[in-house]
Amino acid sequence: MPEAPISAKAEAAPKVGPPVVLANAKATVGAIPAKVFEALTDPAQLGAWWAQDVRVDAQMSGVYEGTLPSGRVEGTITWIEGPRKFSFEWPIVVEGSSVVTSVVYELSPKGPQTVVHLSHRSPKPVPGDWSAVWSTAIESLKAYLEAARTESTTMDSP
Repeated sequence: MPEAPISAKAEAAPKVGPPVVLANAKATVGAIPAKVFEALTDPAQLGAWWAQDVRVDAQMSGVYEGTLPSGRVEGTITWIEGPRKFSFEWPIVVEGSSVVTSVVYELSPKGPQTVVHLSHRSPKPVPGDWSAVWSTAIESLKAYLEAARTESTTMDSP
């Protein structure tokens, strides 16, 4: 029995490759995972270390927004599993169209510290130095949390 011909539409379907890694950043932060997770999802804390005019609705499909020097991030939360994992979609305009990228924070305990791993992926390349953007963000998160820990330790001392 002869095989049915493949339709022209199926032949013309674009092939989707693996996602492009725009950035991978990692740091060990001097705070427990619950504190790090809180700094990622609490609007007041997020505004202290990451962006201005922050809006967060810390639930699935909630907004995750802030204004950076380079522009506004208007994301949608795609995964929230405190205090271990947090991710959001971030549409970025490239050449007049929107490319939906994903940002994932994974938090792993390491004694009284947390290893923060951030991955930013896209279905296609997106211009920009994303490694620098996210390395700077994670270092800012680390500095914020470690300064807060130092302040609370100092206040507890006689």
